[in-house]
Amino acid sequence: MGFQEGRNFGRQIRESIDCYKEMFMDYSGLEWKRAKKLSRKFIDVIREYNSDYLEEIRGVADGAELEFEDILALNCRSELVFVGKEFDKADGGCTSIGISKERAANGEAISAHNWDWKTSQRKNMVMMKIHQNNGKPTIFMVTEAGIIGKTGFNSAGLSVFLNALSTNQAPEGIPLHIAMRAIVDCETISEALTMVTRMPLGCCANFMLSHRNGECIHVEIGNEDFDVLYPENGIAVHTNHFCSQRLPIRPRKDTMKYKTPDSFIRRGRALKILEKKEKPITIEDVKEVLKDHIEYPDSICRHDNPKVPEGLRMGTVFSMIVNLGTGDIYFCKGNPCEYEYEHYHI
Repeated sequence: MGFQEGRNFGRQIRESIDCYKEMFMDYSGLEWKRAKKLSRKFIDVIREYNSDYLEEIRGVADGAELEFEDILALNCRSELVFVGKEFDKADGGCTSIGISKERAANGEAISAHNWDWKTSQRKNMVMMKIHQNNGKPTIFMVTEAGIIGKTGFNSAGLSVFLNALSTNQAPEGIPLHIAMRAIVDCETISEALTMVTRMPLGCCANFMLSHRNGECIHVEIGNEDFDVLYPENGIAVHTNHFCSQRLPIRPRKDTMKYKTPDSFIRRGRALKILEKKEKPITIEDVKEVLKDHIEYPDSICRHDNPKVPEGLRMGTVFSMIVNLGTGDIYFCKGNPCEYEYEHYHI
């Protein structure tokens, strides 16, 4: 399976590596050669977590005719950027929305997400439908070429979106994107919750987990513990700061809220728009939120800020909405204010 990924997306993988060569230097002063060497420290922990993922990474490298450490470093890129201890330069953020069946039109739960990152990665995003022969669900995944886990929705009706979080001490453990792959290999929210918390996570994060049974939760993971946030009145929104009253555990501090102060506005705006809806919330209502420009350019629909150094600019790379009840997926490659959503089905 990994070999097919590498063979089919070799060009995009190489360009993705070029993107992170530049980003590592811009953010952390980390050369790619050293990043590859540092990535090897994750081999044992990935093997312990699930050795199949390590073999898939090896397959991607073989298929793309690259070194194993090139693909390993891509899959550990969130953890490696901490090496330079200058992650405070981060200027990106994501917005995740969950609408449980009680508030959704036709009783069909909705999950949605704007992924804000380096807009140069748009050309290196790939869409895959992965049919597995090991009894695990079929996966619809949108990811950066070469990374085996990211945004996904599977045939069991489970979806996952990610919101970056951070504290003043980098955690150590399973790479973030490996954990995301493990989530879409699960069939229920509780199974996914078990998988993503059974070993320490290499980065603080929030995972929005939603299911066609109509439920959705936010799972905030800190250095030593995690918390689960349930929707209020059927609406769950998360951006890039800790919302749990328990996390982070002292003496850790939430550092992401200083890096992305727009996180508070984005979350507030999404809640304000959705809570005003008197009728059941529809896909079109969610699109309205994802296109919102209050606090432009650091808005829910995020655009590159010309006042920020070019290497540190961020914008909405893609927008995605899932009707969990029907399995319909609406995907927009780029800012949803500029491009149309395309329709797919799991």
